[in-house]
Amino acid sequence: MAAAETEDPGHSVGKAIRTVVWRILVFYIGSVFVIAAILPATSKSLASPFAGVLDAARIPGASTAITLVAVVALLSALNANLYGASRMVYSLSQRGEAPRILTRLNNAGVPLLAVAVSVAFGFIATVLELLFPERILPALFQLVGSTCLVVWGSALVSQLILRRRADRDGTPLPLRMKGFPGLTILGLVLLGLIFAVGFSAESSRVQLFSTFTLIAGIALACAAGARLTSRNRAANR
Repeated sequence: MAAAETEDPGHSVGKAIRTVVWRILVFYIGSVFVIAAILPATSKSLASPFAGVLDAARIPGASTAITLVAVVALLSALNANLYGASRMVYSLSQRGEAPRILTRLNNAGVPLLAVAVSVAFGFIATVLELLFPERILPALFQLVGSTCLVVWGSALVSQLILRRRADRDGTPLPLRMKGFPGLTILGLVLLGLIFAVGFSAESSRVQLFSTFTLIAGIALACAAGARLTSRNRAANR
């Protein structure tokens, strides 16, 4: 998404793809391995695992330092998600699936209105969490987790269909994933297993059903909106 605003999107995307594998191995899988190797499954330190690992290493002031690092990481994640949300709103408005006013750009090419709308939703969620503590934030966490699974599944299915269509039509692709379609099918199988486990557990079954219901409602609303827009355009002609 951010690559579209760089000078050389093809190079930027390729570089990001090449580095994402070792970043996941080091920062995600590596950190989880260290936590699992040091802290017992029953340890109370798992409430803040990184601080717990550093406390176990008896490093002075480590707990405070890791807390500050976590705060900076959260702010970075907030910035990244704000960027993504505002650009998604801008893209929807360009396609006529959101108010056209959100396509306005400032002199630097930034969709300020889209950014403002994204920030407003963040403030609304914060206020709701203050009014209904321990209810809004857990619901958002659950919604984000199940929605990510749906988004990844949609991306894999889209890649499977569009890559085959491009190969059939002879469309040149600047970036071609190696191991296609095997890796794509493997990803779909893994996601299918995750969904199977989720539906088998009572605690996550309601979450998944609610997510699918919400997505179906959004899809129906988008379809109705697209049909209404096409009718209005035909009537204006």
